[in-house]
Amino acid sequence: MFDLRRSDVVLLQAVADHGSLHAVERDGWMTQSSASRRLVKLERRLRTLLVTRGATGTEPTEAGHALLHAGRRLLAAIDFAIATTHHEADTASRLSVVEFAVGTEWAYGLDQQLAGRFPDVVFDIVPDDCHRVWQRFERYAADAALGWETARRPVTRRGGVLIRTVAEEPQQIALPFGHPLAAQEILDLRDLSGTDWVAVVGGDSGDDQGWALSRLTPVPPVSCTVRSQGAALDLVRRGYGIALVSPSGRGRNAGPGVVLRPLRQKFVRRLRLAVDPLAIPEPLAEDLCAWLRRRYALRTAGHGTIPVGTYRDQTPSSGDLSAPATGEGVVPPVLLSELRWSATARCDGFEPEHLHLLRVIGRTGSLNQAASALLVTQPALTRRIHRLEASCGLPLVHSTARGTSLSATACRLLACTGPAEHRLDALANHLRTGDPTPVPPAGRAPAEAGAGPA
Repeated sequence: MFDLRRSDVVLLQAVADHGSLHAVERDGWMTQSSASRRLVKLERRLRTLLVTRGATGTEPTEAGHALLHAGRRLLAAIDFAIATTHHEADTASRLSVVEFAVGTEWAYGLDQQLAGRFPDVVFDIVPDDCHRVWQRFERYAADAALGWETARRPVTRRGGVLIRTVAEEPQQIALPFGHPLAAQEILDLRDLSGTDWVAVVGGDSGDDQGWALSRLTPVPPVSCTVRSQGAALDLVRRGYGIALVSPSGRGRNAGPGVVLRPLRQKFVRRLRLAVDPLAIPEPLAEDLCAWLRRRYALRTAGHGTIPVGTYRDQTPSSGDLSAPATGEGVVPPVLLSELRWSATARCDGFEPEHLHLLRVIGRTGSLNQAASALLVTQPALTRRIHRLEASCGLPLVHSTARGTSLSATACRLLACTGPAEHRLDALANHLRTGDPTPVPPAGRAPAEAGAGPA
C-alpha cells in the first residue's frame, strides 16, 4: 500500500484551495519549510511533480489533483467506517456509490432514471461543462464520465480504464431554405468558404465548428456568434448564414425554413463513456453503456425522456440489476457518500498506514508473526495497537486460543476502505510507471517562490 498520511492530503488540499503553503502554516499543521520538504519527498517517491512553484504561488499539477482526490476518498472511507462502527447494516449489503461526471446537457433527470434502471447502485451525478468532465475523470475525482469526444479533445489519458462509445454523431450543415447550395444532396466544405457563418461559441459544437472553419482557406466570414444551437438555427432561418449543427441538439427536426445537408468531409463527434474498473465492474459498465445508447436514440428521435424503469424487462436474468435493493424488514444500507472528509473535521488517530498493519495481523493471526513481517518487535507492535485503540475508542484486535484476530470493527473498517485503498495504489503505480516528470534535485527543499522565510 502507498504510504499517504493525513498531513499529506491536508497539504495538497491547502495548496489547491489557497495556492500557497502559507495556509498550512497559518492553520498550525506544519511550517512552510516542513511542508515544502514533505512535498519534495512525495514527488521523489512517485517520480513526478505534484505542484508547480512560481512567482504567483504554488498550485497542484494534474498528478497532484489526482493524488488529492484519491487520498480524500480513502480518508473519507476511514472516517466513515469509524463514525458508523455501531451501524447495524452489514458491510456487504451497502450500496456502491459511483461519482458520475456528465455534461450539463445530459444531467437533467439522469439521477432519477438511473435510480429506476440500476437500483443496486447509487449514482452521484456531478454535472459540469463537457470540457471539465474529462478533466475530473483524469484527476480521479469521478468514477465514470459521459461526454463528447471531439477532434480537438480526446477522452482521457488514464491507463487501465474502460472506454465505450455510446454514439457517433456526424455533424451537418444547416442552410436557410432557398439557399443556392440547398439543392445539393451532399455538400463539400470547400464550397462553403465564401458563405457567411453563424458561429456557436463554447461547448462541443464550438469545438467542431472551429475545427471546420480552420480547414477553410480563406477563413469564411462570421456574421453572428451565439452560445446555443437553437439560437444558431433561428439565425440561419432568418438568413444570417449557415451553421454546423448536431443531430442530438436540434430535437425532432431543424424546423421550418431550414435545410440540413451532410458534409463530404466527415466531422464526427463521439459520445463516450469512461469507467474506472475499480469502482464499476465491466458487466455493469456494459449494461450502463447499452442503456445510455437507448436513451440517446430516444432523445435524438425527439421522443422526450425515458420513463423510469422502461428497460427493466430487457435485462438478462443472470446478474439482474433491476431487482429491488431492499425489502421489507431489511435495514437500509449505509452509503459511503453520507460522510465526506474535510481537513477541519478529521480523526487524527487513524492513518491509512494502519490499514496495512491490521491486514498483516489478520493474515498472520499472531502479533509475533505480524511484528516479524512488519520488521518491528512484538512489544512495540502491541503498544502501537493499544495507542491506536485508545485514539479511536474502538477495539481492533482480541486474543483467542490460537493467537490474535481482528475484531468485527477492524474487519468492517478494512471492508469499507478496500476500494478506496485499491484506487490509491493504482494511482501511485500509474504515476510511478508513467513518463517520469523531472522532480527537484536532492538536497535542500525548494522554498515557495515569492514567499519569505518560514
